[in-house]
Amino acid sequence: MDGVGVLKSAFGGAHMWYRGTVADVSAAQANTVPPGVVHPISELMAHILHCEDFMVNTAIQGNRPLWERDGWGAKLGGEMIVDLPIPVKGRAYEYDRKAMSEYAEAVFASTDAFLDRLKDSDCERELELVQFGLPNNMSLGTFLTTMLLGNTYAHTGEISALKGWLGAKGYPF
Repeated sequence: MDGVGVLKSAFGGAHMWYRGTVADVSAAQANTVPPGVVHPISELMAHILHCEDFMVNTAIQGNRPLWERDGWGAKLGGEMIVDLPIPVKGRAYEYDRKAMSEYAEAVFASTDAFLDRLKDSDCERELELVQFGLPNNMSLGTFLTTMLLGNTYAHTGEISALKGWLGAKGYPF
């Protein structure tokens, strides 16, 4: 398996874990604001999807995110998490299972299409990420593996833990 094949497999796995973990999340669970500084499930879901949408479509490819281009902001009733001030973020979304699921599928399809066009040699390209608020620039391959995949897996784990805190089964197994 080449490097792009590994990336496709890793993103496929991340998307599978996300889908399985959020498949049975109710509106009440998604919108519960935990005590302290923990973000609600709805915000974590939006964060995962917004980051992948923005980073794949805008930071990497220079296009508008699906959120803007395809009207997902109007469908889900909010701004992109990456555009909101920190104190506002965790309370920004009222969960709509159907709309959030449709947005997830659009984001994942967009990522899959990007990966289908990717060549191993593309992974060496330096991304200008400081302009988006990241502390440093990095290669595309490093960004995809450490930032995007890490973000999806880490926050999916948070969602699983919050489901458990709410008395539900976390991961889908």
